Amino acid sequence: MRRVADRTLWACLLALSCVASARAEPGSKLAAAARASDARVITEREREALGAGSMVSRPLSFDDAGGHYVGGVSYQVVDARPELVLAALSDVNNWPDALPRTKSARLLETVGGLSRVELVQGSALVDARYTVVLERADADTIRFWMDPSFSHDIRDVWGFFRVKALPGGRSLITVGAALDLGDGLTRMLFEDRIAHMLLRAPRQIRAFVEPRALALSGALAP
Repeated sequence: MRRVADRTLWACLLALSCVASARAEPGSKLAAAARASDARVITEREREALGAGSMVSRPLSFDDAGGHYVGGVSYQVVDARPELVLAALSDVNNWPDALPRTKSARLLETVGGLSRVELVQGSALVDARYTVVLERADADTIRFWMDPSFSHDIRDVWGFFRVKALPGGRSLITVGAALDLGDGLTRMLFEDRIAHMLLRAPRQIRAFVEPRALALSGALAP
């Protein structure tokens, strides 16, 4: 992983403070939390970590509308152009390989620019099946939120993928997610593990995307 100038990373992180519009939309509380997270001082160590290819995470936990949400916002520099990263994330067939603990992802329908995807995520001990709505919010952001009209094993989830261009054909990936498992034994046993899993998403996206980007650039080379 090539190093990225601290000044460039800092500018990109500041740009991420506008992760969503001010309208009351799915994920608006997560957007507010992300803005607050980005507003904190990025330490020299964190800037060096991003520049060296490590992931930087901002864990979050909050209550809203009677639910308890865990998750956060994570950042990762990737050696791939934004269009390649977004293309990989837009194809739900890639999700079992690109996202942590994703056992299956099935596209149900696409209507009016919104896609519904049935997900099965979990471990050897527990599975959760639910359906999310995907929306390409703008040129560099994909948002998602749970559709409660479908059968669901969790109470709620929403978040976003955002990909910003960096010099040298690289990208800064931001993944934000907030999950409410609901009440009961699952929350007691697995909430901390699942929160940690959500924060790992950019690292796994990088591991999925970079070899494919390298293979594509090799195929296109004269």
